[in-house]
Amino acid sequence: MINHIGVYTLNFDTEKAFYQAALAPLGYVQGVEFPGAVMFADSKDGDSVWIEAAQGTTPAPIHIAFTAADEDAVKAFYEAGLKAGGADNGAPGPRPNYGPDYYAAFVHDPDGNNIEAVCRK
Repeated sequence: MINHIGVYTLNFDTEKAFYQAALAPLGYVQGVEFPGAVMFADSKDGDSVWIEAAQGTTPAPIHIAFTAADEDAVKAFYEAGLKAGGADNGAPGPRPNYGPDYYAAFVHDPDGNNIEAVCRK
């Protein structure tokens, strides 16, 4: 199990606002914040994602998948992510090529990272 991950960005304030909005439907709340770093934690188990200002070079894009409670949470994540400045990378729906019960949505965050919410139906 992953305890926490870090997403590095050259656009700290933009990314912070995006993750705050997009992860709220999945149960993540803002935790500690330091200059250039903010943590969002899952309110149930404490797993967290840190948004951190990159030092120097532009970070390479990454893919992160967050567990959603159900299809409604996947849809809420997708809508919140788009409203917060993300770009569509796959509307909510079944993904049978990933498994018979895989339901997910994908949004590129403002830095181009592929952010996913997934539940198993």
